[in-house]
Amino acid sequence: MPPNCPVLQWDYDTRMVGTTLEFRAVCSFLLDGVAHHTVGIWRPSKKLAQRDAAERTLGLFVSRWASLITLDELAGTRDQDPLPEARSEVELLEKFCQRLSWDCPAAVSWSHRWEDGLCQAFAEVRLLDVPHTFPSKRHSTQEEAYEDAARRVLWYLQCPGYEEKFEPDTSYVKAVAQDIPEPSACWNKDDNLQEGGDKSLAEQTFILRVQDRLQQAFGQQPESGKPVWYWSFERDLKDKGWPPLFRANATVPLVNRSFLGPWERGQRQAQIQTCAQISQFLDEECQRISG
Repeated sequence: MPPNCPVLQWDYDTRMVGTTLEFRAVCSFLLDGVAHHTVGIWRPSKKLAQRDAAERTLGLFVSRWASLITLDELAGTRDQDPLPEARSEVELLEKFCQRLSWDCPAAVSWSHRWEDGLCQAFAEVRLLDVPHTFPSKRHSTQEEAYEDAARRVLWYLQCPGYEEKFEPDTSYVKAVAQDIPEPSACWNKDDNLQEGGDKSLAEQTFILRVQDRLQQAFGQQPESGKPVWYWSFERDLKDKGWPPLFRANATVPLVNRSFLGPWERGQRQAQIQTCAQISQFLDEECQRISG
């Protein structure tokens, strides 16, 4: 880090709950030359919000991540098994996450957005029971953006063969150290941390169940190395409410159609509503075939 630069940088969201103003802290920092952003939960004061985010950040990066890296190195498990066969880095990432020995099998959720004719992909992976969102750079095609995001996650997880794919850019670190860029608007922080963890888990389970139904209903796998569906999210920039208004669009190559859900508060809720449309479509298809 350059001198006179704060190691941690803080930003705060606010919302009104009845007559009470609540705060949520976002902590930004550079780790191995990569900008990281972590978020806490809503608290009644800035100080409590900051403490909550700091404790969660320390618990994840200092305690859980550090101990797992040490255990893997001591056990010599990092290079034991050959990499699974895959026709693309998207497919490799999904298979690699499924076999992580130090966590429950982690599903990869994909989304993307277009801006000025360029596509940016986002891979969301639940690691250590914490959702992690990884962006790609902007590319001229959707496929390039997805592959780039997958490659970056594989590097971050130190997948064998990907340890040296990227290296810290010292010029970038110097340029942003004083003011780390804000995370993408597609970062799903509105739904990542909830005090009702059971609700969040149930929603994630519902999304995965719909994904499985798509594959089973049509008796085939998607084109090799390609996701079952492609997600994009539109935010209502005129709306000033909280959480922000989103609507989700899912393109499903298996059925050659797209599903556009209604406007909902929060990106996850928008995704849930679109999944409900897909689930209804699958129910109708089953009735049509059986009838």
